[in-house]
Amino acid sequence: MSGPELVVFGGTFDPPHLGHMAVVAGLRDEMKAPVLVVPNGVPPHRAGPVVSAACRLELLELAIMEHADPLVSASDIEVRRPGPSFTADTLLALAGEKPGTALYLALGSDAAESLPSWERPDQLLSLATLVVFDRLGADRRAAAVLAGIQAAGLDVGGARALELDAPAIEASEIRSRLEAGEDCSAYLSAAVLTVILSQGLYGSPVGLINSERGIIAGA
Repeated sequence: MSGPELVVFGGTFDPPHLGHMAVVAGLRDEMKAPVLVVPNGVPPHRAGPVVSAACRLELLELAIMEHADPLVSASDIEVRRPGPSFTADTLLALAGEKPGTALYLALGSDAAESLPSWERPDQLLSLATLVVFDRLGADRRAAAVLAGIQAAGLDVGGARALELDAPAIEASEIRSRLEAGEDCSAYLSAAVLTVILSQGLYGSPVGLINSERGIIAGA
């Protein structure tokens, strides 16, 4: 009998949006395994997030709660660990916490393309099987990205390429819309949007209650 499996899906989640949740739903459907969503503490490969790691974790937990899948959960493993959030360290810690569990690392095709330059990519790939996904209409195809990683001399044996039916939502666009006071209810879950506007996160102005939708909408 095979052991338990776990899909690890990391990111900045600044903020966590409905596109992220669509990816999670797609991974659950394709992989038939629990999904652990891991927000970065200190992203090593990009500019620092706009809001704190603790805040992003709180928003992510709200999004997952609204998603209502008992096999999807958030982890604070990178939020509570000091220093850069290297994926190899995260997988090493998870392997120690969950012995016998087959780990899968889910990466979008754009993120996976840079994997050869990550910290200790060989160790990372020894700890988890790579799952590269792209959204419908994406420029970077998952299969081609996997071939590029293999060509860089890394072993991606057993890796999977997935095409997920997830909307191409950009967190940077959401942040701009929030700062401009535009309605973001099409991009964020009701609970996440309520907290963002009630706390004025991302430079958002004071929100207004939209009685028809029952949530706070942009002013």
